[in-house]
Amino acid sequence: MDAKEMWEKLHGKPGEPVPAVDFTDMKSMWAFVQDVKQRHPQGGVAISMELWQRVCSPGADIRAVSYRLRLLGMLEILLQPVYSGGQWTELALKAAAKMEMTWLPFEAPQTIDVMGFLAQAQAEAA
Repeated sequence: MDAKEMWEKLHGKPGEPVPAVDFTDMKSMWAFVQDVKQRHPQGGVAISMELWQRVCSPGADIRAVSYRLRLLGMLEILLQPVYSGGQWTELALKAAAKMEMTWLPFEAPQTIDVMGFLAQAQAEAA
């Protein structure tokens, strides 16, 4: 299996919609990641699919939850020059859980629709 095939197995078929997920799974996975980062600040930690399945609710789409969290993490990196960090609110996690997105191809730069994210977060607040 080449790198592109492995990418698609782990991240979905490029151009297809990323399934919406339950924000409680995003909240659980994000909290778990924060705990791992605190315990292992040097990094280098791998987390198995089986462990993710225990962290999230039964039947959760682990690929979609982790993909959405990675894109939210990219948003945080983009905001670093003007945002000192902190915890994502439930509104942010709810918006990221539902906003429309597609799986990106292996070669594509990872992007996030910032304006779409903000609009979805505002809709969650209403």
